[in-house]
Amino acid sequence: MLVGVISLGVTLGIFFLDAELPLQSFADKNSVHNSPITRTYTVIAEDTTLEIAPGTRVEAWTYNGTIPGPTLRATEGDRVIINFINNGKLPHTMHFHGDHNEKNDGVFQEVLPGESYTYDFTAEPAGLFMYHCHVMPVSEHIRNGLYGAFIVDPKEGLEPAREYVLVKGEYDLEDQETWTPDYVFFNGYADQYWNNPLPVKTGEKVRLYYVDMGAIAAFGFHIHGTIFDTIISGIWENEPIKTQTWEVSPGNAAIFEATWKEPGRYLFHLHGVPEEKGTMAYFDVRDASSDAVDGVDVARTKSVDMWEWQKQIAINLQQPDTNGKITKTSDSSLDDIFGEPVNICFKINQYALPNTVVMDDSVYRKAKDLQFKFTKLDQSLIKDLEYTVFILS
Repeated sequence: MLVGVISLGVTLGIFFLDAELPLQSFADKNSVHNSPITRTYTVIAEDTTLEIAPGTRVEAWTYNGTIPGPTLRATEGDRVIINFINNGKLPHTMHFHGDHNEKNDGVFQEVLPGESYTYDFTAEPAGLFMYHCHVMPVSEHIRNGLYGAFIVDPKEGLEPAREYVLVKGEYDLEDQETWTPDYVFFNGYADQYWNNPLPVKTGEKVRLYYVDMGAIAAFGFHIHGTIFDTIISGIWENEPIKTQTWEVSPGNAAIFEATWKEPGRYLFHLHGVPEEKGTMAYFDVRDASSDAVDGVDVARTKSVDMWEWQKQIAINLQQPDTNGKITKTSDSSLDDIFGEPVNICFKINQYALPNTVVMDDSVYRKAKDLQFKFTKLDQSLIKDLEYTVFILS
């Protein structure tokens, strides 16, 4: 009999189908503020697999293939038509926040697999909203990826700014209704804006459209190096207030505006536990070059829409693949985890895991340390605990 004992402390995109009128940067001559017009989008619910962190591929339910779904944008008063097609395995809907009638609320009109539904409403009021699947259990459909941002610009236009969209999401490898998800992230990938910081120029206004599509309690959104303006709940009718950190609860939104006078690396993140679970990021603030083009390289008199840049980063990181192999968890075969047939017994903090038997310690007196990567085990099960794994043969 060979016995091994290990004790460890463990810490632990998307694309649009062609629309009749594609989104435009505010720098374009034909601004999105030329309204009212009709804007038509096609959104498809589809199942796939995505990476949500380095080496972690999961099953995902998505709008148009990645997490989050496409950022939809219109101007106050526009007619918005959304052709929704459900190619997933379960019933789904699109529920929009904002003003509309019950036919367009995306709750009772569940769309069965293989069927479609058309939403047709007027974009109002001006502000930042969200859309998500509202089939119950709603938290499961949202956490699996069915959500996105919906921006309604005011008729009178906005002050020029460099604009980013941040949609907070969560994912758990075993239980999508848990209060302690394994990952909390912006735009579907953990810590993606640490390795891909958001570029900013000194002196230009940065406008963040922030949506909370999570389920855990509200945490403060914090930006370093500046006291920033917050438009509460993302509604443009609300007067901005000065903030150092601002709490946004699940299902709510906010618009943040900030400016930096000096170049540097300025962090932004959710204050508290989520900053350790995937929301650590920063702005890379630099001086604009002498030949910087207004509305392209710097926002002076024309806005710069950065969503396409963000979307491409998300696609590159998530690598959507309907046939991708998901990362193994404790539900996986033990033979798969260890590469050979084994019997196994877990002890965590001296207690046996459910459905296992703790044998007398004398059985393990001749134990030898096993060498294997702890990432092959389910981290959500063992994080912040000391555990012992006994391999018996």
